[in-house]
Amino acid sequence: MMKLHAIGMNYRHNGDFEIIRPNGSGDNLLLIFKTAAQADLNNETVRVMPDSALLYSLNAPQIYRACGNLYVNHWIHMDCCESDNFHLETGLPFNKAVKLTNVAEAEDIMRIIGREELSDLRSKERYMDLLIRMLLLKLGDGCRCGSSAETVNPHRAALTVLRAEIYNSVGQFSSVNEIAAKVNLSPSYFQRLYKELFGVSCYEDMLSARIKAAGYYLKNTSMSVKEIAAACGYENDVCFMRRFRLRTGMTPTEYREKN
Repeated sequence: MMKLHAIGMNYRHNGDFEIIRPNGSGDNLLLIFKTAAQADLNNETVRVMPDSALLYSLNAPQIYRACGNLYVNHWIHMDCCESDNFHLETGLPFNKAVKLTNVAEAEDIMRIIGREELSDLRSKERYMDLLIRMLLLKLGDGCRCGSSAETVNPHRAALTVLRAEIYNSVGQFSSVNEIAAKVNLSPSYFQRLYKELFGVSCYEDMLSARIKAAGYYLKNTSMSVKEIAAACGYENDVCFMRRFRLRTGMTPTEYREKN
């Protein structure tokens, strides 16, 4: 089981900051660099770019330092259970700095870990094990995207968060243009990036999210069809009923009766 020892986010230091642990820290250390830094890895000093991750194996030398006037990082001291080879599944290498494309998503998980650390739940250790595994998988995904031959999309993290909003807050957006404006992109460029990232258009995701939410309301609530239409972002129930039937082959009333 993976165990958390300590966690910190956005720790700030001045330009003379340096850590020297020739024999490591007695556990695994994960660093996410928010500013540029230097690290001594495999007998070589390398420059580490902002939004990079570095996962130290047990007892590996931990030597890193600021290379500017300010040093900021996130860190987690933990036991990675190296013997179960889970890290091999993640694709996140030990003792190598890797550029990430999904830092915002990883930071979301770290915040949850930080909150759970303060809890006194009976299943806390199990939660931590799952959350750390989730974090390592997320970082592995991010470094694979960053190191592949594909062009790294600088908007990937923002669009991923936005896609989650489309599905989790149905009715929040009324048009693709409105969504594009939220990330300060032109509608045409936004739609091209979105399709490249997710393999589906933003408009298609909007429709899918609305129909999925409508199905939930019809099955689990006593809301009227008109109320459901409004909750799902439709200006009128006629348009909603037409879209719902095209997608499901049933009217909302028929769907409710069968479910």
